[in-house]
Amino acid sequence: MSTIQLQVAPRVGPVNPRGSRLAAAMFIALWRGIERLGRTAPPRAKSPTREAQEVRDMAWEVQRTDPRFAAELYAAADRHERLHGVD
Repeated sequence: MSTIQLQVAPRVGPVNPRGSRLAAAMFIALWRGIERLGRTAPPRAKSPTREAQEVRDMAWEVQRTDPRFAAELYAAADRHERLHGVD
């Protein structure tokens, strides 16, 4: 059995100047500010009644072409309302 001993010298390089660190920090702050401006507020949650009505409208649109699918949509809208306690 043999062993190999390696000696590794520490990395020698220039230290980042303070100006570059400041510039990088400013760039990151600017980037995050622009990112916040681009965000939109999350959409408001719809009421269960409104959601069920939208599904019923969709069912009405496909009633002529696919009556089975429309029936499933009507049933899903009814289940949704019952699940969320809408009378």
